[in-house]
Parts: sequence; structure tokens; C-alpha cells
Amino acid sequence: MGVRQWIINWLAAGRPKNEPERQTESYPFPFGIMMSKGSNQPAPKRTPTNLRTLSESPIPRRAINVIKNGITKLNWSVAAIDENDTEKYREICKVIERSLLKPNPGDSFRSWIEQMVEDMLVCSAGSSEVLKAGDPLRPFRMYPVDSFSVDLYPDWDGKDNSWRYAQRVNGQYVHLTSSDLMYIRMNPRTNTPFGLSPLETVWESVQSFITAHRSAGKQASNTAIRKLINLGKNTDTKAVAAFRAYWENEVIGRGLNPIIGGENPSVLDLGATDDKALFLEWQRFLIEIVAIAFDISPKKLGQTKDVNRSTADSEDDDTNETVKSIAENIVEHINNHIIDGIFKLGGVIEFKFHYEASLKDQKLKADIDAIYLDRRVTTPDEVRDGLARKALPNKHGEVLLQPGNTAAIDLNKTQEEIQGEKDRLLSNLPEDDPLNNKNKTEKDESDTAEE
Repeated sequence: MGVRQWIINWLAAGRPKNEPERQTESYPFPFGIMMSKGSNQPAPKRTPTNLRTLSESPIPRRAINVIKNGITKLNWSVAAIDENDTEKYREICKVIERSLLKPNPGDSFRSWIEQMVEDMLVCSAGSSEVLKAGDPLRPFRMYPVDSFSVDLYPDWDGKDNSWRYAQRVNGQYVHLTSSDLMYIRMNPRTNTPFGLSPLETVWESVQSFITAHRSAGKQASNTAIRKLINLGKNTDTKAVAAFRAYWENEVIGRGLNPIIGGENPSVLDLGATDDKALFLEWQRFLIEIVAIAFDISPKKLGQTKDVNRSTADSEDDDTNETVKSIAENIVEHINNHIIDGIFKLGGVIEFKFHYEASLKDQKLKADIDAIYLDRRVTTPDEVRDGLARKALPNKHGEVLLQPGNTAAIDLNKTQEEIQGEKDRLLSNLPEDDPLNNKNKTEKDESDTAEE
């Protein structure tokens, strides 16, 4: 070691590193296939085929579609966080919006986000490759990736140039850094680098439902009578054959009440003969388990038992909160990987969804806004911003409203032009005119409020 390197090490000894080395293990317990972490090898996710197959069965598919459709219906925008910077960053926001609307040549934003949400609910993570492009109008591309084909490096050191992901393609690995792949995990945990999807938590219940549903279908399509007829101990083979012919020819399909004679005839039940034989209650219970795992209302899956107006509203609110939670997870990753990762504008501009409130919540908010407007606490533009609407033209929405002032205003004229017209009209009125005194009082109150 030279003197120069010795001096550098001595100077750096008392200074903390920009990226310090951690002393604890990321995932100290074994996980994954063979329950071993390996030697810094990418770890695969288990049972991809089974989860994909289960996601195509009716009940899980309905649960997935409820959440996925709720997210795809949301409006979204890219805008400056500070309203004063809106004009400054207007063009770059349009560029980002244009790129998100067409993330790649084969996908729209809707089809891209559908694939993300699908994999989040089935595979525990949504994956999308992020690439910079030379097109100034669309400077980046995003390509959806099958999350089951993505393995993770458990011992990733947190550096931007280190491998964090690896995709298995034809038996070979395509290594990716943190900035190359947007990996949106569901339910991240400390015991494994993978997330936990709702379909994984309900794995056993879905398999049981499919088995019960299949068995009920066979029983319904191949009806078997669950009764045994005992003709008595003195009945021989000929009598049984004669009775069978009588039953098949004279009773089945004719709707007649069969009457026979003999010594001590009886009927024995072999099992349930009503809907209990189809285990419908058990299937309903499994449907509720699936709904719980996906955090949605059971009535969204066709379960209408014990549902009334109050419980329905509450369950709809729970479903909306689930949609919002998953949507905010996507928002965070878009802001981190695109806004901050590519454009270095994190904290300045943001991507966000606009959530629609229920009619009850909209009515409540409208009443509160009306009170604030009447008390001159907020301006019309502030209320419109909460509704994701543009400001009124010519700064008409920046003034505090006068209580009870319902006069029509020409939005094509500025406040100064309207006030000038009022002043000219007032100048032509006599000094003792009541209207003149009233308008002067209103003008004085307006000037006082602005001060």
C-alpha cells in the first residue's frame, strides 16, 4: 500500500459512507425451492402453473376482475405538486402523459395496467421493464413482464449498478438492475423477497371450492336417486324384475302416485335428497373466504345472503378502499421509477389517480364546500381543484364570494373590466340614490376582505 492510498484510507476512516454496509441479514431464514437461499443466486417463485390455473376459475376470476376494473376506470393525470409551478412544468407533464398513454407499441395505458394488476393479485407482484428511448415526444417505454418468470437476488446490495432481478428465458438468465425493472410487490414481508398475493392466501379454499363445485355438477347432471326400495323378505327375482318394469313403464315420467301391494314394503334413504346433497352451504362459505382474501364484498362474487342496505354500503366502501390501496401502490412506483428515476423531478411533479367518491360522500363534501364558500373560507377555484376541474377563466375563481350575491357574471371579462363598468354606471347616478349607496358599501366590504 502506497503512502497516497494510506492517507486516503486514514481520511475516510472517520467519515460515514454514502451507502453504508448493513450488519443484519435481509432474509435470515431459508425460503424458496429446497428451502435454501443459495450463494447469491436468483431465487424463483413457486407453483406458477397452479396459480395461473386457479385464476381462471369463476370465483377467483370474478374477484380479480372486480379490483382490476375498479382501477382501470380511474382517471389520472401528471401535474406539478405546487400550483405555482403549473405553467413551468406544463410541457414536461404532457410528455410524460403522452408516454404513459402509449407505454409501448403494443399496449395502451389500460392494457398495461390490467396486466400489472392481474399479476399483483395472482403472482404477488406486477413487473414492467422500463427503457429510455430517443424519441423526445415519448422518451421512455414500459413493457409488461410475466412476474413468474422473474427471479430475485435476495442479497442485493442496494446499488444501482448491481443485479437485482433476473428473468428466466429458455433456460438462461437476463440480468436486470433496479432501474431496469419496475417490480410492484403485494404484501411485502421480511422473511422472503417475494410478496404475497390474495390468490396464494386462498389457495386451499379455491381448490376445495373447485372440487365441491365439480362434484355438485356431476350430481346435478347425472341424477342418482338416493333411495332404496325394499319389497320385503319374501320377494323373489321375478317379483323384483316385474316391479322394476312397472316402475320404469308406469311411474317414471308420468307424474302418478305409485301404489303397490305386498307384505311390509318400505323405502330406505341413502343420503340427502335436497340441496344439501350438493353442499351449497359449503360452497357459499368458500366464496366468503375468497372475498375475505381479496378484501372485497362477498356480494361482488354473487353472495347475496344476509345483505341489506346498511351492510351493502359498508361492504362497497371496503371494496373501494381495496382498489385505492392497490392503485396507490402503482402510483408510488410510477413516481419513483418514471418521474424521479428518469426525469429526476421527484417531489416536483407527480402522477396521481382521481378517485370517485360515492354519492353519499359527494353530497357530504358538497355541503361542506357550500359552508366554506358561504363563510368566505375557500374560493371557487379551490373547490374546483378538489373536483379535478380547471380553474375559472380570467381569475374569477380566485375571489371570495359575497353571501347571497347571485348576480350573473360574464366570465369572458376580467374582474377589473366588470368593476370598471359598475363604476361608470355609478358615476351617472345621483348621490342620494339608494342603489349608489348599496354598491359603494359592497365595494368597501370587498376591498376590506382583499386587504
